[in-house]
Amino acid sequence: MRSTSEKLDYAIVDVFTDKRYEGNPLAIVRLPASSKVTQGQKQNIAREFNLSETTFLHEPLSDDPSEWTVDIFMTHAELPFAGHPTIGTACLALSEVAEKSNAQGIIQGRFNLKAGPVQLQYDTAKKTAKAVIPHDVRVHDRTWSREELLAQQPALAESVGDNVKIPIVSIVKGMTFALIELKSLDALEKVKLTTEVSVDGLDLGWDETFVGTYYYVQTSESEGVRHLRTRMIEGSLEDPATGSAASDLAAYLSLQLGKPGQTLEYAITQGVEMGRRSEIAVSVKMGAEKGIETITLGGGAIAVMEGRLQV
Repeated sequence: MRSTSEKLDYAIVDVFTDKRYEGNPLAIVRLPASSKVTQGQKQNIAREFNLSETTFLHEPLSDDPSEWTVDIFMTHAELPFAGHPTIGTACLALSEVAEKSNAQGIIQGRFNLKAGPVQLQYDTAKKTAKAVIPHDVRVHDRTWSREELLAQQPALAESVGDNVKIPIVSIVKGMTFALIELKSLDALEKVKLTTEVSVDGLDLGWDETFVGTYYYVQTSESEGVRHLRTRMIEGSLEDPATGSAASDLAAYLSLQLGKPGQTLEYAITQGVEMGRRSEIAVSVKMGAEKGIETITLGGGAIAVMEGRLQV
């Protein structure tokens, strides 16, 4: 006899944009407290959507209607943290809290992710969210060489120095990026899809990880905000907006440029070359003596579609 299946509501939003069909699409599945959906079923649902990530927004179990458990899945694995799923889900969940309570201005919330708790703010006027993201920044001893880069991107031969050592940086365990600075936007346009990058020899205990390649150009600085254009390539795929990579890059630059107690602001534009322009804001507050105290990721999201799925 066939068992009764669950029916779950979902929404799809475009993240880091206020324009539909730009930014980075995200599927958000709502899970009521009574749901019996397993982690394996969540993985199957994410594979069915076939977007870069799908989140599962659990109904609050506490008396606080603005605190949620959220799971984040790629098509083939669960992630402890990812930027555009956090911001997109926060915009959806907190805008609904604001609407139900008729709240105006800045409202607060919290996500419990596998990487840890994430404090949230939502601006009802701007329709943007900020997330104080979990971080444990690690600059690996291992660097990516010019030869390794050109094996993937031969067209960049004139865009990187002869003796360059490309940093490999983790924002948290499990999320790692090679950060490749290029000389111009013309060079950024030459970046191509390629084969999957495999990097061995990462720091012990940090070597079981996703590794992406994040290409960037520092374009300008105005009113204390450093502006950058970026692209994130994962083998044969390009991501239109990668909050974890943007946070990773901002953290690395801040460790090079920042002074104790200083706050550095970044405006990162990604996805232009693939026709899905995304605007990502990152704020990095340096520690009073050393290191990084907080990293705050910000951006908007806009609803595209909604529906119901069966498990």
